[in-house]
Amino acid sequence: MGKQVEIHSPAPSFELLDFNGAPVKLSDYRGEKHVILVFNRGFV
Repeated sequence: MGKQVEIHSPAPSFELLDFNGAPVKLSDYRGEKHVILVFNRGFV
């Protein structure tokens, strides 16, 4: 398991692929008022 993030601390930077396969970094949204992240773990 990865490192845990402390409550009330900034989220660490990370990069994922969007549904088109293009890379998206959390840092791309720095300064935005709200960012909503949705992670789909797939179907079982």
